[in-house]
Amino acid sequence: MPRLIRLLSLLITLPVTLAVVVFAVANRGPVTVDFWPFALAVDVPLYGLALGTLALGCLLGALLTWLPLLLARRALTSARAKIDKLEQTLSQKTTESP
Repeated sequence: MPRLIRLLSLLITLPVTLAVVVFAVANRGPVTVDFWPFALAVDVPLYGLALGTLALGCLLGALLTWLPLLLARRALTSARAKIDKLEQTLSQKTTESP
């Protein structure tokens, strides 16, 4: 099974990598990025701008996906602690009663 996963990973990764390299070679021309409210303009290659924007979007998407999961995990931990406390209380009550 791990061998199959590795093969599928390569079958996906290699074409995507090849497409990124072809895109980078085809779009080497400089593009001026103007940060409007500030007096700052930067010349970057088009592929750098496109791939940088893609990477930033992936990171932002991962962060926005991770935050709700973190909150859910925190709530789950709290609920488990409460369940443990209630189970202990219940076991004490059942051992005390005749």
